[in-house]
Amino acid sequence: MLAFWLWLLAILPWLKRLPLLGLTFAVVLLALVFARQRLRRSLPRLKWLFLAMLLIYAWTTPGRYLWSNPWSPTDTGLQLGIEQLCRVLVTIASLQVVLPRMSKVDLFASIYILLTPLRYFNGAQARFAVRFALTLQLAEELLESKLDYHALLAQLMAPSARQLDEIEIRNVGLSSVQRWALRLQIVLIALTMGMGGFWL
Repeated sequence: MLAFWLWLLAILPWLKRLPLLGLTFAVVLLALVFARQRLRRSLPRLKWLFLAMLLIYAWTTPGRYLWSNPWSPTDTGLQLGIEQLCRVLVTIASLQVVLPRMSKVDLFASIYILLTPLRYFNGAQARFAVRFALTLQLAEELLESKLDYHALLAQLMAPSARQLDEIEIRNVGLSSVQRWALRLQIVLIALTMGMGGFWL
């Protein structure tokens, strides 16, 4: 599940307008079915981010003015702003579906397995897995928190005094089918990132 989510993130930048809108609709609908409460709690905390993205793209991107006024947004900027908003929405909505279905141990084990090619680089596999797992957990906690914008910003800027939980590395045995499926997903992620979505 985690490998599929990473592939989804890798493919997002290369999707054109209509496929992106269709994917956004499908992922949000899926999140409403399987993680409605989590999605309803997280989205209001992102409203200022969505608004800022839309304004920045709409008023700073060259293009044709929507009305005859130098203060008008451009059609290209508005389109790009909506596309970026859709990408963030897909990321957040899909994260709300994936994380509740994985325990902390399963999450770390999955990331650890995905980063197996890094095991030859002096412990990089474990270090990257820990950082990635903690980043996902922190993102989930911030989305679930009830802090207002100013309190959230202060918490993000303040030095971290958080004590990290002990992380267990579970030795997960994979069947031959699971190993081949994992390799296929890793290849898809690499192709998507390396080829820039040329094959879409």
